[in-house]
Amino acid sequence: MKRLYILLSILLSGMILLSCTDMDLNPTDAASTGNWYKTPEQFEMNLNALLHQHYWPMERNEWTSGEQIELDGLTDDFTNRASVSRYLKNQMDSNFPLSTVMWDISYTGINRCNKIIHELKNLKGQMSDDEYDKIMGNALFYRACFYCRIMVHFGDPVIVDEDMDMDTEEGREKSYALARTDMWSVLDDFMADFDTAAVMLPVSYSSSEVERATKGTVLGMKARYALYFASIRKWDTYGLANAASAEKYYAEARDAAKAVMDLGVYSLYDDFGKLFKMSTHHTSEGIFVLPRSKSMTNESKYEYLYKGATRAKLPRLSGAPTCCTCCPSWDLLCSFTDDQGKPIDESSVYNPNKPFQHRDPRLSETIVPLGTEHLGVIFDPSFDVDSVYSSRYGGMVVNNDSRTYKIAGNSNQYASYNGLVLNKMVDNDWLSPFEAENDKIILRYADVLLMYAEAKIELNDIDASVLTAMNTVRARAYKADVNSSSYPKITATGQSDLRTVLRTERRMEFAFENQRLYDLWRWRIAEKALNSYNYGLPKKNKTLQRSYMDNGMWFMGAVPQVDENDIPDFAAAVASGDPDFFSTNKYAQKLSQRVFSAPKSYLWPVPTTTLQVMTNIKQNQGY
Repeated sequence: MKRLYILLSILLSGMILLSCTDMDLNPTDAASTGNWYKTPEQFEMNLNALLHQHYWPMERNEWTSGEQIELDGLTDDFTNRASVSRYLKNQMDSNFPLSTVMWDISYTGINRCNKIIHELKNLKGQMSDDEYDKIMGNALFYRACFYCRIMVHFGDPVIVDEDMDMDTEEGREKSYALARTDMWSVLDDFMADFDTAAVMLPVSYSSSEVERATKGTVLGMKARYALYFASIRKWDTYGLANAASAEKYYAEARDAAKAVMDLGVYSLYDDFGKLFKMSTHHTSEGIFVLPRSKSMTNESKYEYLYKGATRAKLPRLSGAPTCCTCCPSWDLLCSFTDDQGKPIDESSVYNPNKPFQHRDPRLSETIVPLGTEHLGVIFDPSFDVDSVYSSRYGGMVVNNDSRTYKIAGNSNQYASYNGLVLNKMVDNDWLSPFEAENDKIILRYADVLLMYAEAKIELNDIDASVLTAMNTVRARAYKADVNSSSYPKITATGQSDLRTVLRTERRMEFAFENQRLYDLWRWRIAEKALNSYNYGLPKKNKTLQRSYMDNGMWFMGAVPQVDENDIPDFAAAVASGDPDFFSTNKYAQKLSQRVFSAPKSYLWPVPTTTLQVMTNIKQNQGY
């Protein structure tokens, strides 16, 4: 009985999943038995289960176990006071909660899709071709996404035959004997499923329909996964490199991204900062977006950003308890170019004492600029500022956003340890009761443009369309016309130079959108980016803090080197400033150390619950 219960938990638990923008936020679910697969309406009810947030976990309130952490929290864009996650301590094992949830919900989704596909084939000819194609196309798309996600996180998948009915004892018994399949032998099958779904699905839905996956959604996600696996084939040094395979999947990524562009239905939203706010919904940039709503989802906290998920990203003076555990890192701050498009170690205008001046505009939209108003309070972590003005409180207030020694007691104890707080997506609507409803953006048009450019760069098929795609994204950041001279236009044409620009552009554009981990993995640069320290400001100590201020170290006393992958190297000789600024704890503090073990940490461990009941499944290397 225990064996059956565990397997059911792995493959059958949960009734939740996906859609695109403007969907029904209160989907009607139904039991997944054969009795519920007789009419188009019943298939629709089962597809509605694939509309929930939980099937696409990216943030801390979506993992169910202790809220956990966002995917960006596993990267060099993120810092949490003086600690790091188990992943960045190299302490993952088969009980790693994120692994368990990602594996379980992916296979729950696969099982549901298999059931829909199997039962739908039995009704071919009993419904209109349009109804059939929409149902089948959605099921094929969701299933391809789930399998690709399994391969990204775990490597070789367990392929579950779509005719294996988990509602029967026979089906469950067969499932116990399943083993893993070489991912490269089945990847083409999932690429083909994307292609089939793209033909079946509409470019858009009518106002009376629940809006699920569209043709653009399918092609865009195909481009993402094709680019991911192409990158592995090109950059892996642990036995997976294959030049011919890399070229094949880069071409597929290029063609899929171009097909999305050619649909002519997507464009960039005109304001980068406002794109991520609570008040912005259903934009022309959104390709794969899950709306959030508290009122329309029976107050299920997994369907909106619930308390801890918001408070972690708020400064102390927001009024939120236990906040400032999810902060942008100094690595991220230093990765943004100057306003001439140059890295800070090559810039003639960058001043580390005023790090937000003369920078790419996306920096200030991502990280709160020092000395500016944020959530109705001047945000100033300076040790010399012990009170700040607050329009929200109507006067001067104690500056608990600074860990300055000048404030007695512990009211400012948990102010941001590195002096940075998040601006992207955060607005006044996040304040008490600290529940937010920002759209969850899984794929947007800017990503399609940069994926198209990257695929062409790696194919060394560089033409004007590559620069146009990249400049379209950059120009939007400057609120400039792409053809104007009012922004630092990308003009490089060499493959190596464009690769560096592309990787820098991705880091600036998608910070805190939970894409960084996948870029580090697929480019095989995680061992460099993640084997380093998280840096911050001196602790609450008068001697340290006065030395920092009196010796002119605010905000930073040195400029780190920035490499060709847009990774600031604080351990190398600094480009300018005090050569000891990062190397001792006299000024910059080493808050914590990140540890990444390659190739082990490029995959997550298969969960214990799976290994216990499916004995033919082998664990990933190193776990």
